[in-house]
Amino acid sequence: RGRTRGNKGAPTRAAAGAGAHAATEAREKIVKTIKGKVVSNRMDKTVVVQVTRLYPHPKYGKRMKKTKNFYAHDEENVCEEGDVVVLTTSRPISKLKRWAVQNIVEKRKVPAGTVREED
Repeated sequence: RGRTRGNKGAPTRAAAGAGAHAATEAREKIVKTIKGKVVSNRMDKTVVVQVTRLYPHPKYGKRMKKTKNFYAHDEENVCEEGDVVVLTTSRPISKLKRWAVQNIVEKRKVPAGTVREED
């Protein structure tokens, strides 16, 4: 019965506040990049990019494909369907958009006999 309750060995409020402030200053911004193919550009300043990744099956080890769609911000509306683009993380722009188009790696290939319509 003589024991006290509470956080034994926990830092005091002053020490915790100083450590938290130092940790936020030292923390660097993590920028992730992914590469994928544009599957839709019908929205204004937004593209849908399909990213395919290969992973081994947990039990059998066979390489399997998994695809995921990411909504990305395209400020100049330059991306077209079929383009291969690189995305980087950004601040949340909308409910689904957390990525931004960094650059276009490869433009889509248009067959020789096809006429492209210009806007």
